[in-house]
Amino acid sequence: MPEQPGQSGRPTVLVAGSIHIDRMVRLPTLPVPGETVTGTESWTQLGGKAANQAVAAAEHVRSLLAACVGTDLEGRQAERTLARRGVEPQLQRSARLPTGSSVALIEASGENVGVILPGSNAELDAAPVSDLLGTERPALLVCQWETSAETLQTLLVQARARGVVTLMNAAPWHDNHRHLLPLADHVVVNAVEAQGWTGADPQARLPRLPLDHPSVVVTLGAGGVLHYRHGELAADLPAPVVQAHSTHGAGDHFVGVLAAQLALGRPLDTALVQAGASAAQYVQTVHPPSLLAPELVS
Repeated sequence: MPEQPGQSGRPTVLVAGSIHIDRMVRLPTLPVPGETVTGTESWTQLGGKAANQAVAAAEHVRSLLAACVGTDLEGRQAERTLARRGVEPQLQRSARLPTGSSVALIEASGENVGVILPGSNAELDAAPVSDLLGTERPALLVCQWETSAETLQTLLVQARARGVVTLMNAAPWHDNHRHLLPLADHVVVNAVEAQGWTGADPQARLPRLPLDHPSVVVTLGAGGVLHYRHGELAADLPAPVVQAHSTHGAGDHFVGVLAAQLALGRPLDTALVQAGASAAQYVQTVHPPSLLAPELVS
């Protein structure tokens, strides 16, 4: 895919979707239902699938993030933090709902579980984002399923009409979003989402899965990456062997780097290898809190 240079002369990736303020808690083991576990550490950081993906892409290309935040301190913190990390925020503001948030529990092995509160993300308006497709000439549009199906459908249709390649991270999985899948050029899912889509466990590495789509990437964490074309296994890429400190955000990092590599014109197979290697590096690092302190936000 040829590069489409943006205003900076670098290809542009436009990420549309969610911003969350993540409350993180580290603990020895994840609790089972009814169990209370004592944590060892907590912090607050910038998150949301779209924000995470935009930050990852910004290491390689010009990265724009279209999202909706509240009129609160958290929204201002998010905007400043994104800019500090190389992202160009294109933010809408909700006067009715607070900035989205989440809570994540991370155990010693690096595995995690989380809960999100969408907040202002639910009010992301497709019209201003569609305008960006014309004015910014992105090489790639990235979106996720933390955005309403109506907004996503508008953006995917508009992108295809303008010749913009689309990468959809179908996460978290929603059965009522299935009709969006054919509108994207590439779809990325993890093992849980792939099983929700097909009813089969992708970790069995089956040569065929009922995926009626030309390009589906299935991420398996330490199990590597699978690529299916029209349901046929086209690539089975092992993951680098590393010691993970935290897998939180690793899938988003993979998607952001994959989008950047595609925007740079890399073939998909090459882009998958590079995204996998970058995600492997990511999970080995304990990432410090990225959110700007309140006193640094006017």
